Amino acid sequence: MPRPHASAKGAFKSHSVRRHVNRRILRFSVSLGGIACVLAALLSIASVYPSLRHWQEINRSTLASIKCVDSTCDTSKFTTDWHVGQSDYVVDARTGYFLSVPEPSTSGIPERFAPLDYSDTSFISRFREPGTYNAPDGEVWRLYSRPVDFDGMKLEIIVGYAEKAPWKMVELPHSIIPLVDTTLKHEADKIAAAFAGGKMSILGRRNAPSANADGFEVVDAGTQRVLSWGPWLPIFLPKGIRLPSSGRQFYVEEGELYVVQTDTDGRVVAISLVPIAGLRWLAAIAAFVFLSTSLIGAALSLRFLRPYFALRGIRVPHLGEALRNGEGQNIEFKRGLSSDEQKTGNAEDELLKSVAAFANTNDGVVFIGVDNSGHIIGLKLDYKQRDRLEQKIRQLVRSRIRPAPAIQVVFEDMRGLTVASIMVSRGEAPAHMLGGVVYVRDGSSDIQAQPEDLLKLFAEYAA
Repeated sequence: MPRPHASAKGAFKSHSVRRHVNRRILRFSVSLGGIACVLAALLSIASVYPSLRHWQEINRSTLASIKCVDSTCDTSKFTTDWHVGQSDYVVDARTGYFLSVPEPSTSGIPERFAPLDYSDTSFISRFREPGTYNAPDGEVWRLYSRPVDFDGMKLEIIVGYAEKAPWKMVELPHSIIPLVDTTLKHEADKIAAAFAGGKMSILGRRNAPSANADGFEVVDAGTQRVLSWGPWLPIFLPKGIRLPSSGRQFYVEEGELYVVQTDTDGRVVAISLVPIAGLRWLAAIAAFVFLSTSLIGAALSLRFLRPYFALRGIRVPHLGEALRNGEGQNIEFKRGLSSDEQKTGNAEDELLKSVAAFANTNDGVVFIGVDNSGHIIGLKLDYKQRDRLEQKIRQLVRSRIRPAPAIQVVFEDMRGLTVASIMVSRGEAPAHMLGGVVYVRDGSSDIQAQPEDLLKLFAEYAA
């Protein structure tokens, strides 16, 4: 009469161990790819570090060349000494006055820099009629502004001509100021007409000025955001707009990634934008690094680390728990093995039966050095003998169980006695055979599989 067996008790796993191992390898490979992406990002940032240091030195040189007292700032050295590098933006934090902005032709600089693309419209509206303005940096400008309606928006246009500036060789003669005023009005009308005719982009560009004016600016009167401007014009940052904080921060504009280097001397703030790369290019590199690292990690894991991942997720009792519960579906006690490391006998055969049975049924652990009653006998082993015993166990499993299951051998000390623990994971193969025989675990016994057991094993493998 057929004997009740493990499959009838539900000892066999209902899920595929192979799938579990593959999922662990997949998670590991994806994590490896993520780590590789982070490292690649750090290397990319490290590659631009010399450029960041360079621009930091330029910022500091800029700050050292500008002297501010009360409401004025001396920028003569900064604007006339070509040996002094120039920061992209220089702002007097006390007054909000822009001491410098990038030229339209400056390469590598985004056409917009959202944190500073603002202009105080209360200052602009002061020049509804052409007037002279003495700027905080000592320059003297002739300015004119006019409002304009465009596509439901109220805009402010301001144009200017420098009467006196360190970068101008000749001061503007007082006699031609009426001509300058007429020209400024004409230029403001041309800009307004260009918006009305759709010839000027509302998205904002750094445009080269007309030959008849040194600079211009178009501002949204509602938000005070700059929509378009030329290279230079007296500009004030509206109150409430915060300057970038000192240090470095990332900035993205039109698909390009920049690092904003900001330095200050307590009053003047110098800002430089250092280009990193296009986001599409960075995304392509990140995708390549992620995929290649993940695929290589998966291939190597499948080839060399599969036993590790098979054992990594198993849950088996530790020695103390096993002694309390006794032998069972996932616990087996063995007194010991042959003292001759080259000899195999009945003890070795019984050990291999338990290993094969666990591999065919469920995760389990074999404790060597404990009798069937759960009393610790212990193994008298020094460190070298422990290593030789582990090698013997692994060699027995590899040479006699086909295919060899994943095992892990550890040694535990309890009450001054040494016990060897052999953890066995449920195998991935349809069946693990010992001498051509398939064994399964049935409670605390290792038994030869019956036909229905074999059907269960193969059905689980095919699931």
